[in-house]
Amino acid sequence: MIEELLRRRNLPTLPGFNEKSPAGWEERRQKITDLLARNVYGYLPTAAGETVWREVSKEITAAGKAVLRVMEITVPLAEGGSFSFPVNVTVPTFGGPDLKKPAFVFIAFGYPKYYPMEELVDEGVIIAEMVMNSVSPDLDDGFAQGLGGCLFSGAPRSGDGAGKISLWAFAASRVADYLLSLPCVDPKRLGVAGHSRLGKTALWAGANDTRFTHVFSNESGCAGAAITRGKTGETFRDIYDRFPYWFCPNMELTARRFSEDEAPAFDQHFLLAAVAPRKLYVSSAADDAWCDPVSEYLCCMAASDAWKAAGRDGFIHPDRLPEAGERFAEGDIGYHLRPGSHFHSRYDWVRFCDFIKS
Repeated sequence: MIEELLRRRNLPTLPGFNEKSPAGWEERRQKITDLLARNVYGYLPTAAGETVWREVSKEITAAGKAVLRVMEITVPLAEGGSFSFPVNVTVPTFGGPDLKKPAFVFIAFGYPKYYPMEELVDEGVIIAEMVMNSVSPDLDDGFAQGLGGCLFSGAPRSGDGAGKISLWAFAASRVADYLLSLPCVDPKRLGVAGHSRLGKTALWAGANDTRFTHVFSNESGCAGAAITRGKTGETFRDIYDRFPYWFCPNMELTARRFSEDEAPAFDQHFLLAAVAPRKLYVSSAADDAWCDPVSEYLCCMAASDAWKAAGRDGFIHPDRLPEAGERFAEGDIGYHLRPGSHFHSRYDWVRFCDFIKS
């Protein structure tokens, strides 16, 4: 039954997955990220040297169970100069400074929104919280402020020039630079997570940076973890008309082609596939019709071929749509459908933690 629902979407085939050669996988993955960079998100900026950091402040938090460090991250840019932004890093103190712990780069809307600090400390995970507006403001400012101002100086972007999703994703990788320098971070359990537009960003960061071993997308919907063909709720035309600055200028043509039933030869399962063969987790909310949880679930199914081509399990699921409260996390792709609406809840975070620790 469920396979028939997917066939009706008439999705393009993932490129090169009839070739089950692990040696060729990175080249195939790069073709996918190039395709999406040119047509949707824009290419990430380029660092001109190593990321550096300094500690701004330090305090004991979470009832004495963690250390919170405010760090300033600085990256030199290929376009010249450098850019700095803050990140809050919360490290549980149990087990000593050298005990390897899972870590998340959490791309956040603002401190401490969508972030149950004490619960995550009790889960034993490190959280590095990066606020998007500290990198580039979430508004149509002509890329004159923050990282955009350093890169473009108010000049027009090229057709595949970075949108703000790419700027935020680039900054998430710079936070990863810092985390991977810490002896307490387990490099085999380094996640990137975000909600809504920042769930899209987490997927794009994971697609471009293979150091992220676990990628978590919470209710990312259109231009995120939801298939575009046959999707209900928000469309590419809707999202580009409201938020063109999230994307590259070429996205205007991509959105028009989807809205005029002349869809390009890709869909959002390409984005999920670019994470393979690493771990991916997609979460939906039952009442989030704008994101369309059915299209997110089917996207996981369609992307699973990338993991299977690498000899992995991919997405293990029943032959039906999920019910609210169900979770499928036996394979390399995890998924749950949470009761309720568009939100990044404790329910989601606890299941993310279970996945990265499994």
